[in-house]
Amino acid sequence: MLNKLGSYFLRGLITLLPLFVTIWLLWFMFLFLDGILGSIISTFTGRSIPGLGFIAIILLIFLAGYLATNIIGHSLMKYGDEIISRLPLVKNIYNSAKQVNEVFFASKDAKKMRRVCIIEYPRKGVFSLGFVTSDTAEEIESKSKNHLINVFVPTTPTPATGFLVMVPAQEVILLEDMSAEAAVKYIISAGVLQTRKEGPKETRI
Repeated sequence: MLNKLGSYFLRGLITLLPLFVTIWLLWFMFLFLDGILGSIISTFTGRSIPGLGFIAIILLIFLAGYLATNIIGHSLMKYGDEIISRLPLVKNIYNSAKQVNEVFFASKDAKKMRRVCIIEYPRKGVFSLGFVTSDTAEEIESKSKNHLINVFVPTTPTPATGFLVMVPAQEVILLEDMSAEAAVKYIISAGVLQTRKEGPKETRI
């Protein structure tokens, strides 16, 4: 009887694990987004209203998207961007985040800079999924005496954080059939969500 109960529990856990992971990720995202403006709203209202910060941040995202698509709104956002870029302390963080955003999403070369690759990291024989960002700085290359490639290795389940590693170009293997979006899904799901194709292509830089 105990063996059967244990078997049922394990089978049920395996069956529901994708649902648990999905709920956990959605809840994590909800708490994160709700907390961005939730604390500010609660300061003015005098009480905490769960979910209000989440609604406010979603509306703010839509408003930013609307303003970015028309001339007047774009000019206002550009003016606000210049102000933030000059604020002490804030400008260093904001400008760094802005540069990362331009590399991965906003620049004309974003698609090129988000090429998916695998590298042997953190040791030989163990591979990690990453994104090619750029060539390494000239000074670093001259000191290392290698042509190095900057690779961003995201962490699971939050691919927004990760590690910057500088890898010899010949050791970076590009994945031609995996898009950046598919790679992000693969990382978030810890390899559960994946698209299989026959004859995957691999290219070394």
